[in-house]
Amino acid sequence: MNVTSDLLTPAFRAGQPSANAILRQLSHDTPLALAGLLVPTLLLYLSLYALLNARHALYNALTALTLVSFWLYPSAAPVQCASVRCLQNLAVSVGTMKTLDLFTKRHALPKYTASPAPPAHILALLYATELRYESFAPNSIRSPPSPSSPAAYSEPNQLLVHIALFGAFQLLPQTPVVLGISILLSIYILWTSLQLLLRYKSSPPLFQPLYRGHSLAGLWTETWHSCFASPCLSLAYKPASKLLRRMGLPEQAARAGGVMAAFAAMAAFHVHGLAPLVSNDGLWRIWWFFLANGALVVLETAVWGKKKHWVRTLVAWGVEGVMASWCIRGLRIPQGVGHVTWGDVCGVGGR
Repeated sequence: MNVTSDLLTPAFRAGQPSANAILRQLSHDTPLALAGLLVPTLLLYLSLYALLNARHALYNALTALTLVSFWLYPSAAPVQCASVRCLQNLAVSVGTMKTLDLFTKRHALPKYTASPAPPAHILALLYATELRYESFAPNSIRSPPSPSSPAAYSEPNQLLVHIALFGAFQLLPQTPVVLGISILLSIYILWTSLQLLLRYKSSPPLFQPLYRGHSLAGLWTETWHSCFASPCLSLAYKPASKLLRRMGLPEQAARAGGVMAAFAAMAAFHVHGLAPLVSNDGLWRIWWFFLANGALVVLETAVWGKKKHWVRTLVAWGVEGVMASWCIRGLRIPQGVGHVTWGDVCGVGGR
């Protein structure tokens, strides 16, 4: 019996499916993928509840089970639609990073900032669901600088601005550079939309406006979102820089190695998440895009330090445009929103 074939609706097996066939496939795959995620998520919650109640042996056992269940999850809930499989892979990566990040912090968890602290069953839920640890200190929130006009940093206002920019870029010839910028804008729009739906009332903005990016280092440390900053620090930057210091390298070299490790971690995250939709050539280009960004951030910081200058800004955007253009050439991306087909939604026809 071909299990993969059995997951396909008849119209989906026939070739290029219609909108109805895609929607039927999504209606089959999405609930299955969400239901399969319940088990590892529950195990993560239970492990944190055990930790908060000083049940350390139980916490260690449940943490191991959590990691195993996250990685078995795609096999336990197999789906065919490539977009849904991407979301499954991203869930595996996020769950793995969250579990290991909290494991590294198990002896000194971030402290709840309000008073009084909620009971353990609520704290466990907050630890499990807050990517930036907004309710705790230390956290990975990046607050924007004090603007001259508070409305300028209103997330709803900025979302509308970036939607307008995205629309404007759709009217331009869809060169690789234009496509690369459009992808950055679409990520901003998607993440900010989710942020506005799910955030706390007191949550600071997820991004700074992309058009305010003043350097490569600033793009990744100030402008872009910091949802994965905590695991990048605890699982990549700190271990790598510590190892390099022990090997006798000078502090600047150790920090540079830590930066490269953090960018490598994000490269692995994106490659694993996009594997169902992207060709092997495209995945290698994503790897090198992130590693090149890391190397150039190190080089830029060595040359400019923290100094801001219009030349630095022009060079940063020029270099980012060239790298994005090179990366885009290896990806199967429709030439603008107007060329997206229903088959693209589920990756019909292979990668």
